[in-house]
Amino acid sequence: MTVNEIMQPKSDVVNLRNIKNPSAEGSSNANCLLHLLPCSIKYDGPAKTETYFLPSEQPDGTYEASFRGRQLFGRKIALPDLYSGHVVIETTVPVDTHDSAFESEIADEPETEQRELLTVENFDELMVWEHDRVPAVDDDEFIASLEWIDVAASIHADCSSATDNKN
Repeated sequence: MTVNEIMQPKSDVVNLRNIKNPSAEGSSNANCLLHLLPCSIKYDGPAKTETYFLPSEQPDGTYEASFRGRQLFGRKIALPDLYSGHVVIETTVPVDTHDSAFESEIADEPETEQRELLTVENFDELMVWEHDRVPAVDDDEFIASLEWIDVAASIHADCSSATDNKN
């Protein structure tokens, strides 16, 4: 499944549930660290990353590692306040649209399906990697994109209390 397929709505409703801790829906129990690597890997499945991908922290707070023989430089980036990340898997669940059990038994039409995104991990920070240099806070495109969350919040903030104080 490609990113574009995930981004395209297949139905009007998508449920988001946390299958690691169902009672923690909406809470930020970060329990994993994501790595944003500067490469494309055409594999989706288990890998022994804890054996072969071993980042080491440097004295200046940055990280170094190697992946498939190439040296990588990384920086840990925290998500903006009030935000948390979710690693999800997509499933579909049948939805009965009939009014009664009797209607369900005699109906010729198949049940409809609804998309459901299940949270398998949460995170509040991630590691951004580059090949030739440590990702700069003011130069990396991904890191800079996180600043737009604060800009958007400022643009859409309620300004009426600020103007009331001037009068």
